[in-house]
Amino acid sequence: MQKNAKQKIVIMGCGNLAWHLTAHLQSLKKFDLFVYNHKANKNLAEFKTKLGCKTQSNFKNIIKDADYYLICVADRSISAVSNKINSTKTNALVLHTSGSVSIKEIKGNYKNKAVLYPLQTFSKQDKLNWAEVPFIVEGNNEHNLKNAEELAHLFSKTVLQLNSAERLKLHLAAVLVNNFTNALYNEADKFISEKIKNNSVNFNMLLPIINQSVLKLKSMTPAAAQTGPSKRGDEKIMKQHLRLLKNSNLKKVYKQLSALISKQK
Repeated sequence: MQKNAKQKIVIMGCGNLAWHLTAHLQSLKKFDLFVYNHKANKNLAEFKTKLGCKTQSNFKNIIKDADYYLICVADRSISAVSNKINSTKTNALVLHTSGSVSIKEIKGNYKNKAVLYPLQTFSKQDKLNWAEVPFIVEGNNEHNLKNAEELAHLFSKTVLQLNSAERLKLHLAAVLVNNFTNALYNEADKFISEKIKNNSVNFNMLLPIINQSVLKLKSMTPAAAQTGPSKRGDEKIMKQHLRLLKNSNLKKVYKQLSALISKQK
């Protein structure tokens, strides 16, 4: 990546990930940023009004002289959107940002392809410490891999090379600890609101134990940090819990997770 050059970056998509990547790149004040989406909406408008980017509400007239094309769309749309790019720059780099999609899904008549995957969950209102977010990169050759690494280092101090198969496995691990765990938070929230008729009791009461669980993992392994009735083999408590869940879809989940914990070393 050339230093002190006013390079052009095209961001394709206007979701939460696109917002955070664009906001950071804009803060560096050394890029011209162009944001494209397949249609006009409130999110796209805010890239222009709040971040000062040039925007376009379709994928038709994507500029052909950008240095980087960042594809930040749904996984199922990556191939189709990548085919919309018609770059005239021989050294332009096209990157997707997915954790689970192969680099081979980047289509189009251009040679330079890479992956820039930030291992993080994104909501628009979040305040991120980019330096702590791991970035996973891949390139279809050593030169493009190096360029992807340099782009990633604009965000983070932790940049790791993985191929598509390894990245998919890491993405699965991220789903387990983030998406699945959050689904349990959601179920706990609903359980409290439905079963405990006391306005003073709400999900916020669980935040200290959630925070402590995460804090422990900074100094011990997940196996060492595991506690609870399943870990102790406390059948009496588990039966009481299952009676409370007798008409809930969670009953099966509780049994399966309890069995998993009891078998873990």
